[in-house]
Amino acid sequence: MAKTILLVDDASLIRSVSSKAAIEAGYNVVLATDGSEGLEKIKQHEIDIVFSDVNMPNMGGLEMVAEIKKDPAYKFLPIVMLTTESKDDLKAKGRALGVKAWLVKPFNKAKFLIALEKLLG
Repeated sequence: MAKTILLVDDASLIRSVSSKAAIEAGYNVVLATDGSEGLEKIKQHEIDIVFSDVNMPNMGGLEMVAEIKKDPAYKFLPIVMLTTESKDDLKAKGRALGVKAWLVKPFNKAKFLIALEKLLG
């Protein structure tokens, strides 16, 4: 059975390009436009991995990660930040929250698929 990815990004172009790459690689995709919508989608679907932007309206990616990781059911859910942010302090905060990888935009299909394969095995 195909694994399901939750893609959380307020930029429609990133949602479009990343979901196309994931679907072509044989994954199912669930989309959300911000962290609060991401939290809703995670409750509605069986999600195997999350890719999220950091800066979004309503609720940012790191805030969403903190909320996800409060639930023991998602303790081992791999989360990858896909963002323009590359500051070491943000990456450290992400790691402390349980983020497994940090991909810096612009979107790179090869790196995206490598991260998917590595984290979902």
